[in-house]
Amino acid sequence: MTTPQSTKDIQAARKTATFDSAVANAVLNSGRRDVETQKRIAKLLSEDPAFDKKKTSYLSRPQQIERGLAVAKKLFEFVDKNDLDYMEYVEALFTIDEYCGLNLHEIAFTPVIQAQGSDEQQAEWLPKCYNHAVLGAYLQTELGHGSNVQQLETTSTYDPKTKEFVINSPTISSTKWWIGALGVIATHGVVQARLFLNGKDMGPHLFIVQLRSEKDHSLMKGIQAGEIGPKVHNAMGSLDNGWARFDNVRIPRSHMLSRFAQVTEEGQYVRPPHSKLSYGGMIFIRAQMISSLSWRLAKAVTISLRYLHMRRQFADPDLKPGEPGFGVERQVITYPGVYRRVLPVLAKTIVFMTAGKDMSNLYDSMSSQLSSGNTTLLAETHAVSSGLKTYVSSNVVEGIETVRRAMGGHGFLASSGVGRIYASELPSATYEGDNYILHLQVARAALKSLRGFIASPSAAQLSSSSAYLSTLHPSPKLPVSPPKYWSDIGFLAHLLDLRAALSVAHLAKMMDQNGKRFSELSWECVPVSQAVVEAFLGRRMQEAVEGKEGLLVQGAGQAEKEVFRKVILFFLLHTVEQALPSLLEFGIIAPPPSPSSLTRTSQPSSIDTLRLEIDSLAQKLLPEIVGLTDSFGFSDWELNSVVGNADGRVYERMLEKAQADEKLNVGSKANQARLFQEYIKPILERGRRLSKL
Repeated sequence: MTTPQSTKDIQAARKTATFDSAVANAVLNSGRRDVETQKRIAKLLSEDPAFDKKKTSYLSRPQQIERGLAVAKKLFEFVDKNDLDYMEYVEALFTIDEYCGLNLHEIAFTPVIQAQGSDEQQAEWLPKCYNHAVLGAYLQTELGHGSNVQQLETTSTYDPKTKEFVINSPTISSTKWWIGALGVIATHGVVQARLFLNGKDMGPHLFIVQLRSEKDHSLMKGIQAGEIGPKVHNAMGSLDNGWARFDNVRIPRSHMLSRFAQVTEEGQYVRPPHSKLSYGGMIFIRAQMISSLSWRLAKAVTISLRYLHMRRQFADPDLKPGEPGFGVERQVITYPGVYRRVLPVLAKTIVFMTAGKDMSNLYDSMSSQLSSGNTTLLAETHAVSSGLKTYVSSNVVEGIETVRRAMGGHGFLASSGVGRIYASELPSATYEGDNYILHLQVARAALKSLRGFIASPSAAQLSSSSAYLSTLHPSPKLPVSPPKYWSDIGFLAHLLDLRAALSVAHLAKMMDQNGKRFSELSWECVPVSQAVVEAFLGRRMQEAVEGKEGLLVQGAGQAEKEVFRKVILFFLLHTVEQALPSLLEFGIIAPPPSPSSLTRTSQPSSIDTLRLEIDSLAQKLLPEIVGLTDSFGFSDWELNSVVGNADGRVYERMLEKAQADEKLNVGSKANQARLFQEYIKPILERGRRLSKL
């Protein structure tokens, strides 16, 4: 059999990498997952017919829900058959990459009890959680409120006579809504409700509520619940997002999660050491999102960038007859209009993976401190998780769509797999906090840090997320002089620090000198938030590739270190280029000379040299692209794409799938004949009659 050109192209591209993708894969997964375990589990899953994904695009909504439940059941059979431990089960759950209620049980319900439950509550509930004797949901969002947790309307009133809490939904808008796993599967829920003691509102607290009977899964007395319906783009169709209302539902006093705040039998309130400790569950979810989103983006990037190496379109118009390559179609990835679009997305993928591990480390440190009552890291973790959530989710959604469009028409085909990933990640820009609301939180925290720094300008007192403020003391001399070559990561990070510091200072000036209230400046908070997050990422990525214990250095050989450095440098160069309007606005860099003063002998401006550096580095990264996508380590089964397979047989698979799915797409031959008789034939007959007129 003749080897397809697409296979030759992907094989050739794979050989041009200057590093070992297996070593790079180990670096990217270090501290996150065991690569060999993940590969073993993925292989076992791919060989099990229960997890075959070929026909899932054709399921109706009820069939999708049933598919999610069937996958959950089969997963536990798989766990038992292969004698997997709990962590291996979690690895299998997320490797399957099919949404079902179990995901929410593992990332929202169980972790909240781990973080917020007392020792006694953890001893009672966590064994049930780990063994799935209960299946949980996290009930925070309501019809009327999501991000504004303080104004949630669900109430929990303590009755000292019976030593019970009474959970109630006093209004329609207090109906819990969007709750994953609540529609069908959940037996229990952690409910966020405002605690009332003797008529006094003590703010939101967390309560464990049994939702359904252990005998027949019917709803408990006083509870109404159901499924909320399909989502945009038919995304996550197998996940049972639900709604619930409570009519004076009584639960024991021991069901209020009480590691920090407690209510005594007499109804006395024991205050937590920090008023925002109940937000720990939300911070955990946001922290997990960073890593999860980066690996979902990695799937889309792998599919797209492999395909762009296999796809050929148009010959080079600059070549003349007789020159090598004349008349030969070029690989699409070689066009600057393509690689300059997709390389920033590839770079962000690796940056976000690294930031995800960084965020997890910070959350673990915070959790360790909180367990002993130390709240030092709570505000910092909240600020970092909020900033990264809004920045990463927005860029991931945009990035997936960018690489899909770069694929041309075939990227719009459902079987390409990229559209499916886009649909499932699209809501990340609004869940766990609408990104524009989170921009305000980031900006508010930045203003608070600025005022503290002005009062006591000591860099030693700055947290990691506000370290950029150190550029304000002593007062910076502007404009800065860019180096001849823009390859200094430290300098690029410094530019982003200056931009963030001056952006926050400008926001403060608008409030102080112009008499503007914070709420009036909400739109101005968006670029401030972005500048703050990019400054944070600049510093952390510099540490990742230049620090002795950097996250992209540990376990890497010299070749891997060099390619990761190029990736981070490209990310920073691209970020600085995108930030040029504010860098010029604040006078951080000098504007280029006016066009009227330019001559043929004029030296290129700093902006010109910046863009030349970006283009030069992009061309150096081109040979590394397939190696970098291979370093993400996805099997063909995990990618679930007809165009992103490792062997390059793209067109063969597209045609094979279309032929194999004909009946699913248009029905049987008899049905096709009926369609002709009932619909097509009358149209043609009408047209032929008219043609004879």
